[in-house]
Amino acid sequence: MEKKKRSPLFLMALTILIDFTGFGLVIPLLPFWAERLGANAFEVGLIITVYALAQLLFTPVLGTLSDRYGRKPIIVASLFIEAVALVMTALANTLPLLLLARFIGGLGASNIGSAQAVVADVTEKQDRAKGMGLIGAAIGLGFVIGPAAGGVLAPTGQTLPFWVAAGVALVNAVLVFLFLPETHKRASGETEQTHHGNRGLGILFSGWRNAARYPSVLSMVLVNLLYTIAFTGMEAIFALFTQHTFGWGASQNGYIFTYIGIIVVIMQGGLVGRLVKRWREPGVLLAGLVLMAVGLISLAFSTRFALLLVTLGILSVGDGAVTPTVSTLLSFASPVEMQGEMLGLSQGVGGLGRIVGPLIAGSLYTFGSALPFVVGGILVILAAIVALPALSAVRRHTRLSLEVVEAQDVAEVSSSSQPRS
Repeated sequence: MEKKKRSPLFLMALTILIDFTGFGLVIPLLPFWAERLGANAFEVGLIITVYALAQLLFTPVLGTLSDRYGRKPIIVASLFIEAVALVMTALANTLPLLLLARFIGGLGASNIGSAQAVVADVTEKQDRAKGMGLIGAAIGLGFVIGPAAGGVLAPTGQTLPFWVAAGVALVNAVLVFLFLPETHKRASGETEQTHHGNRGLGILFSGWRNAARYPSVLSMVLVNLLYTIAFTGMEAIFALFTQHTFGWGASQNGYIFTYIGIIVVIMQGGLVGRLVKRWREPGVLLAGLVLMAVGLISLAFSTRFALLLVTLGILSVGDGAVTPTVSTLLSFASPVEMQGEMLGLSQGVGGLGRIVGPLIAGSLYTFGSALPFVVGGILVILAAIVALPALSAVRRHTRLSLEVVEAQDVAEVSSSSQPRS
């Protein structure tokens, strides 16, 4: 029985790993491909922005559709859309076509909420953070493997990485179609009436309407937005900070981001599950937010290399703890029939954070190199304050749910031990 529950989880992690490896393949090439089509610096940035904008709009939509029609068809369709977008990217001969291709690519990549919903479907509450951490680790590994593979492929032909990434997406779609079981079973009382009014353009806003009914859900979504703004803002101006402070170039910053990535992958891939067993999700989330705040504020004053490594280590451990536990707690706070929608909404709002964070940090940097990190730390502290009331409610709900599960287990053991006539 345990094997059946675990198989979809590891297959979903493999799917996400392949997905983000394919995405990472094209990351180093896109700016140069855009410049070849005559893009200036602003337009190169716009390519990233339209991708994130599509994710902001469509991640909640795909999550809602996965609640309605099942996880598997939505994930398969999104992977096919990604493949089409990558082919369009390779064939684009004008900047508007490239922008359109990347917008469609962002639509296809909006399946992360549906993937997290698979984890929520197949894990018990006490194991969910470990499952969400596995997905986070797969994303991190994809971002490590993909750009490295893209750098290897780039000299063999300008468009080859795009074609390889398209092939990877197609293979991924076939694997999901063949091997991923449908994990979302509609409850007997859940009918089309549940989604009344969510058709057409209304589906873009249904997530917010539904989330407004659950204060704990809104709190977790806001926490996700605040810490994403803080972390992506740090990523955006970190190279400028190290250039100004240490005189570093691209190579040194590349090594540092690899260091950050390895710590985050280790945290999400194994340690989070163990920490949650001891301190539960609310405790791990709050500890992670505190570490992130300490790391960001300390980073502003890290003018020595050893201190920089320690500070980034603290920050990375915090991020590795926060990312999976926010998703886990959001799944706890969401009704079962809306988990895909709520997780998708959270990921879409995270996309907004990835747009806004670099803009805020870049603007603040002009007033002082330390200011973006200090403001980022304050935003994370604010996220912890926002989380506190919701964590109390979720903790009570989770404790009651676990007590029910334990009572059911005891009842099953007792009935099985009774002599049969």
